[in-house]
Amino acid sequence: MRFVSPLLKSVVYPAMHHGGWLKRYAPREGCAVVNYHGVLPPDYYPRDPFLDGNLTSPQVFQRQLRFLKTNYHPIGPEDFRAWIEKGGTLPPRSVLVTCDDGLVNTLTDMLPILRNEGITCLFFVTGASCCENPGMLWYEELYQLLHSGLVRDTDVQLTAETSEETRITGSLQSRWWETVLNASRLSAISRADRIRALRDLGKAAESVFSERRWRLLNVHELRQLAQAGMTIGAHTMSHPVLSQCSEDEARREIKESKAAIECVLEQPVWAFAYPFGNPSTMGEREVGLAREAGFECAFLNMGGGASERTQPFTLSRTHVNADMNMAEFEAHMTGFHVRLQNAVRG
Repeated sequence: MRFVSPLLKSVVYPAMHHGGWLKRYAPREGCAVVNYHGVLPPDYYPRDPFLDGNLTSPQVFQRQLRFLKTNYHPIGPEDFRAWIEKGGTLPPRSVLVTCDDGLVNTLTDMLPILRNEGITCLFFVTGASCCENPGMLWYEELYQLLHSGLVRDTDVQLTAETSEETRITGSLQSRWWETVLNASRLSAISRADRIRALRDLGKAAESVFSERRWRLLNVHELRQLAQAGMTIGAHTMSHPVLSQCSEDEARREIKESKAAIECVLEQPVWAFAYPFGNPSTMGEREVGLAREAGFECAFLNMGGGASERTQPFTLSRTHVNADMNMAEFEAHMTGFHVRLQNAVRG
């Protein structure tokens, strides 16, 4: 699949998309789920595809929503919840829109587009958004510090022990990811202290900082998002790699995020999204902890096609990235891409 992906992206999928063939593969039962991580605000120019590639432009986001409205049947989070809880029948080719992390641009830049298109989104936020000054996602800050060159490889030892081989020969991304894994084994408090120490060492230039690109929603902005009719779900307290946490720490991250968001919004939080959301970052233990915490369903950040109501704690989602054209978007959303991958691997 790695070698044919450019052909699929530029030739095969566009031909199937324009010919209406991909829509025929959309499951007529169940519900597809698409997932965003925010949009690029106008005061920020993308600098690094590795991190910025998770965000789409507002124009692309709007086009994708309009495409879904024209060709599929967007449903609201509460309709999805009712389907998960009670069953019943959804409209053919139903799709739910979700968004992870709770960056402030979800309020300033995504919400106006959603309201204009009449679509309700299920936003997953961390417990950090329940305070006055949440800062930014710790692993994005870590990447910025490493990328700036102001923090040396030897300084990264403040965060966690990185293998000699990765430190000497690994790419920036591999060094960063190994450090993220190691740092996730710390408690949230210890991790925050170590990131703060790196920040003091790095003193990264403020010119690279765009509040709407990097900052998380604070408690007042979170309430605004909910009051605008959007549904809020939980995404742990601090967004660690849960599989690397101790069981007690993973339980705390999951359970306390639900309680914290319910406290500030004064409404039930019924949905959970696993941070990073793939098999290398979560497993059966995390599924059990999400169920134990009282959530009604939980979402991955991978897959495509229709989510299975019979497996409410491993719901698949199409992860939308900046490089995804409309044909590729539809191929993933309908599940055709996943089916093709499985056929090639099989």
